[in-house]
Amino acid sequence: MTWFSLPALRAEKPPAFADMVSCNDWLALQPLANAPLMQGELAQQLESLNGWNIPARERFKLLETLRKAVFAIEAESLKRYEYRPLPLSPVEQKALETSCQLWRGLATGYLHCLRACLDGDTALAEHCPKICHRTLTSLRLEQLSRYRGGVVVPGNWWRLLHATLAAAEQLGVTDTAVSDRLFAETRESTPTAQYAMAILLHLCRPHELSRSQFSAVQRWLSRWRAQVEIHATASSARDSRCLLIDLSSDAPAHLSGSAPAMPRWLSIDSILGKFKSRIKSLREGQTPEDLKLGSGLPAEACISLMQFLHGALQSPPLPLPTCREEKRHVGVCSTVERIYLLLGGKPLEEEDAPTTQSNRRIHEQIAIFGRAATAEQTERAAVKVPLEQWKLVGEPMSDGGLTLLRAAGSEGDRLSARSLIAVHDPGSKSPLLAIVRCLATLEDGTLYALVRELPEEPVALIATGREKMTNRIVRHPAVFLPASGLVGKPASLFIPAGAMAKLTRLDVPALPQDLKIGAPLDRGANFERFRCE
Repeated sequence: MTWFSLPALRAEKPPAFADMVSCNDWLALQPLANAPLMQGELAQQLESLNGWNIPARERFKLLETLRKAVFAIEAESLKRYEYRPLPLSPVEQKALETSCQLWRGLATGYLHCLRACLDGDTALAEHCPKICHRTLTSLRLEQLSRYRGGVVVPGNWWRLLHATLAAAEQLGVTDTAVSDRLFAETRESTPTAQYAMAILLHLCRPHELSRSQFSAVQRWLSRWRAQVEIHATASSARDSRCLLIDLSSDAPAHLSGSAPAMPRWLSIDSILGKFKSRIKSLREGQTPEDLKLGSGLPAEACISLMQFLHGALQSPPLPLPTCREEKRHVGVCSTVERIYLLLGGKPLEEEDAPTTQSNRRIHEQIAIFGRAATAEQTERAAVKVPLEQWKLVGEPMSDGGLTLLRAAGSEGDRLSARSLIAVHDPGSKSPLLAIVRCLATLEDGTLYALVRELPEEPVALIATGREKMTNRIVRHPAVFLPASGLVGKPASLFIPAGAMAKLTRLDVPALPQDLKIGAPLDRGANFERFRCE
């Protein structure tokens, strides 16, 4: 297999410290409470250490000390970029990149120690299980940072993960439990469990999950990952449901038709069994708290998420597309207000309070025309809605899914998963509505979106309501979607997110077929959806 590469050692630009005494002195002088500043300082020092010739045991002790500082800083730094709309702002992007650099720098330091273990360094013999474990957890924390920042995990990361497992197998420590008080998923875990956790999180499609869903998934899998088995041969895997992995590749799963160079079979039967049993218990009336599933999601949401995960674990996601696979350009708008205008809705202009000038204008209109012009009688020019340029990749999926790409640096709004968008294909008569199912930033900065098309042709309408604070009548843009022939697809109305919280009631006089606004049906990042009955 291709072994992990380490930075070349150099003789110039020594680090600020190279032993425990100078390390502690350096840390004592640092502004540890200033997370943005300390992020960069720690990343720089780790990079210097990884290129400096230090005895392996001394390097290991330094890393164990620096690891505590990195955990303390990252707990605060994470708040600056997690679950933000994409693409990230320059400040958010910088924080994410430095976090990834920190965890990768820590992993690289432990890989130096791992290489020494493989070379037979007796000074580290007793620490081999911990070094493998520390390498895997450092890589996993980079993985978590990327998922929370909406960025895909690159191929070189997967290569390092596979290489670390191969090293643990060679050292015979894959099933040795290691305590870790800093990475508090569980009190102790094995290198095999940490490796399996990384693969399982990928299978769960984290870019399709909300913050609360991803937290629940992480909680569940951290409890059950120890039951995952990794087999070196197909015969040992027997008839269990497995994911085929190639330890020599830079991909999480082996999906090609060729034979893998270093195959491993990851058995997921135990995890699937856990999901099935928990779903059954929840349907029988037990609560998530009774089953130790946490309190972040209600029972119905837990059932829905577990059903999704049960299917996702058995169907590895396909590799993400690239701009080279472009089919054609489409226009996209990503707010309810712009979608309303794109569908032909008239601009909604708020009525200003009367002023001396406006009163004079009214008197002049009466003197000349015998009446004052109202807003409805005033001709408005057609509104041209600016559309973002995206690329439609491949053919629509069987479930109505579309794959869209927006080139790095392109003009456009920041977008969140679970957003309502309108896709305007020049070859189609009218725009179609879609909800963003998956959203991520690719390695080159391209924004990737997997969207679910909503059937039927949308209609622009005006919703009215009375404000709670001012008691005045206000108007909001709305988008009506007729009922579909599909089961569970009733007629519905979309309004901007947060609008309903300011109103005592909502009315849409122009709803067809004498329909009325009913109960809330769905809520997304930029919309509220109501049933029309």
